[in-house]
Amino acid sequence: MNIQMNTASNTMSELQKKLDLIGNNIANVNTNGYKRQEASFSDALVLSLEKQVGQKNEVGRITPYGLRIGAGAVLSQTAVRNDPGSIKQTDRPLDFMIQGESAYFRIASDGDTLYTKDGSFQVQPILNSTQVGLVTANGDAVLGADNQPIVFDADFENIRLNGQGTLEISYKDSDKQPTEIQMGVAQINRQDSLAKIGENRFRLNGTEAEQIANGNLQFIDLSQPNDGSIQIKQNALEMSNVDLTEEMTELITTQRLFQSQGRAISYADDMMGLVNTIKG
Repeated sequence: MNIQMNTASNTMSELQKKLDLIGNNIANVNTNGYKRQEASFSDALVLSLEKQVGQKNEVGRITPYGLRIGAGAVLSQTAVRNDPGSIKQTDRPLDFMIQGESAYFRIASDGDTLYTKDGSFQVQPILNSTQVGLVTANGDAVLGADNQPIVFDADFENIRLNGQGTLEISYKDSDKQPTEIQMGVAQINRQDSLAKIGENRFRLNGTEAEQIANGNLQFIDLSQPNDGSIQIKQNALEMSNVDLTEEMTELITTQRLFQSQGRAISYADDMMGLVNTIKG
């Protein structure tokens, strides 16, 4: 294949991945706790063609010998940006916002422990029981500080979060003792160890025991004195950190790059057609 066509087509393929990434960011501009992704590019493998017949033919040359032909650009890294989003007051008792860039709610899904910034929780009845569980929007159980799902009686009347991260659940029967449950909070110091798995959830690479041992994962007890950098607020949500203006700028820039590579293929095709018309 024509070298220019090969280089341009490779680059277009990688630029399409960035367009998909930008489209995903834009689609989640209103998703609670969503963290935008950014793409980084690098040069693909460069081929060096050595065609010199001798140094005497290269007198005065100061550049390296050989003809170096690139193979386009490649998407080398996709990074998640964890800077905090804006605060949205909802006045809904089951909405919780976790403050702290490295702090996450712990949730359970199919036996796995996952992490999320989306604190828009629901109450879900437990089958064959008079109790309900606190779950995420897609049904994953929210874990307490004891690593167990947060569960309480279904006849609750009010849920209040105190300043120590403890849920105080009162019941319609005033004689019934309120339930207190400490919410589970995880601090992840190296956030590049988190892998996105969809539905606004993250999974740690490796087991929790390994991450605790190497100092990456810590369980935060908000009932103990701390510097205040990690807190949970009720009746509020953290919004997406996607800047729509920035994403549209990136989209336009990437589209122009994509179009330029398409024109390079068109020019190469025209040149090949021209060569084919030359008669010796």
